[in-house]
Amino acid sequence: MKKILSFVMIAAMATMVLSCKNEGKGKDEAKDAAEQAVEAVENAADKSADAVENAAKEIGDAAKDAAKRAGDAIDKLDEIQPYTSVEVKPTFNGGDADAFVKYVQQNVKYPQSALENEEQGKVTVNFVVDANGKIKNAKVVKGVSEALDAEALRVVENAPDWTPAKQGGKNVPVTYSIPVTFAIK
Repeated sequence: MKKILSFVMIAAMATMVLSCKNEGKGKDEAKDAAEQAVEAVENAADKSADAVENAAKEIGDAAKDAAKRAGDAIDKLDEIQPYTSVEVKPTFNGGDADAFVKYVQQNVKYPQSALENEEQGKVTVNFVVDANGKIKNAKVVKGVSEALDAEALRVVENAPDWTPAKQGGKNVPVTYSIPVTFAIK
């Protein structure tokens, strides 16, 4: 940038001096012309410096904004993309995932149609314990029958809240998978 301004200033001064010489103007007029050329170049330099300063400020502001948006995106990703492993696991009724399995087994009601059809087996249910401890996105990933799958989902979806998991001191969602066993006795 300095090289360009120096070149412009030299060219402007040379042009002024030559035009004054060619027109037979005196030293004072040549000096005035040179001063005007220097003033014009300084004004252009000031405008360029202001433009560069404004551009730098805008770039800095854009970088701060991008960093904030990246942080927000990470926070949203934590909400959307559940963890599979965390520093502090969520707890259910003061216990761990085994306490939840026990809760499910105690609250499941064998569907009459499944009993009549002698349906039994293990239904695997995936779900998310969100950052507030609520169960979300429960789905059967390995089913046995429509009736048994629906009952396993019902019990999981209607369970009380958990104490949420923590990662970096912050509540985060966690993915879980549990088996719900149906056996005719």
